[in-house]
Amino acid sequence: MKATLQPGLTNRLTKYLRTTQQLIEEGRDAVSSKELGEYTGINPVQVRRDLNAIDFSGTRGVGYQAHDLVEAVRNILGLRQTYNLALVGAGNLGAAIASSAMLPKRGFIIHDVFDNDPKKIGRTVGNVVVKHIDELEKSVAEADEIIGIIATPASAAQEVAERMVKAGIKVILNYTDVLLHVPPGIETHRIDPTAQLMHTLYYLTQVEEEEKSERE
Repeated sequence: MKATLQPGLTNRLTKYLRTTQQLIEEGRDAVSSKELGEYTGINPVQVRRDLNAIDFSGTRGVGYQAHDLVEAVRNILGLRQTYNLALVGAGNLGAAIASSAMLPKRGFIIHDVFDNDPKKIGRTVGNVVVKHIDELEKSVAEADEIIGIIATPASAAQEVAERMVKAGIKVILNYTDVLLHVPPGIETHRIDPTAQLMHTLYYLTQVEEEEKSERE
């Protein structure tokens, strides 16, 4: 059973998981709290507190065993081995998402891709043949897809979200700039690259101001 975690801790554990998985791919067997802090922007003291909170400990002078850390965090977050994703939108963005080599490494499989454009239906994006959007409900039921991705034009996003909800999808990742209206119990996440850029620009501004103050 997944433990009840505070949202802040859940977000930080997700960052530790992603970072450790990347380090494993680079051939690392262990990672220190200092390294996790540097890669995630979280104070190493907080890193140690968080990992202690889930009863995961490291070895002085060695750090945390990377594979064990990944397993521990995945277990505490209640993550299954793999998740099937339903992607709606087979344009340039959808094709890029479907072709990503990173998703399968993280346990996310683009199981189905849907569109309503006759020119796209039947084509292959990534390793998936594009289906008509009318097949969404049937495919979701057969594949146990609980996560949906919207990569359509903004004008179609709300309608697609409603179809996903009707099909039984519980989590929706929204790559458009539309604020979706969904029933209670449906979790939506807006993927907004501009928000990340704004955060980065704010960080750079703060760094520049600190450097200026030190010179004065």
